[in-house]
Amino acid sequence: MAAAARLLPVAAKRLTTTARARRLSTSTSTSPPATAVLYDQHGPPDKVLRVAELPAAKIGERDVCVRMLAAPINPSDLNRVEGVYPVRPPLPAAVAGYEGVGQVHALGGAVDSRLLSPGDWVIPSPPSLGTWQTYIVNPATAWHRVRSDVPPQYVATVTVNPLTALRMLCDFVNLAPGLLSLLSSLFFPCN
Repeated sequence: MAAAARLLPVAAKRLTTTARARRLSTSTSTSPPATAVLYDQHGPPDKVLRVAELPAAKIGERDVCVRMLAAPINPSDLNRVEGVYPVRPPLPAAVAGYEGVGQVHALGGAVDSRLLSPGDWVIPSPPSLGTWQTYIVNPATAWHRVRSDVPPQYVATVTVNPLTALRMLCDFVNLAPGLLSLLSSLFFPCN
């Protein structure tokens, strides 16, 4: 009995070490193939945007594969495609889309499942990851978990429009108690 009691902590440590080593082992999984809206040159969106099938992407040890649920079309998205927005993805084959909401599809082996788990809803943070595609693989640090009890069309727009409204209110308006503010936009479903 005494010998078994002494071996129990050693066995537990060995099991923990083995489990950790397995979790940190090289991942060989891949994402499903994705459908994406992309462009090879800047220009009018109706002329340069195209739908393409992308091959499956390797999910690295610290990566997360996300199935996109919703991604809005902002004026800044169109400006990027046109080439007039200051921040643009590299060409060719730039996937369009700046913000959106997705659902975690798969985790790399070294991603802590206490931070992100399959089924969690996430937004890209920072944005600009090419959200107009069905599946995205990026490092876990590029995703921020959000609530899943809010309609996806609202969560998908949380990155750009509310912050734009905040900047407008802070930079261009003298805020005072009782001030009423109304924001209206075709691209902003949270009027």
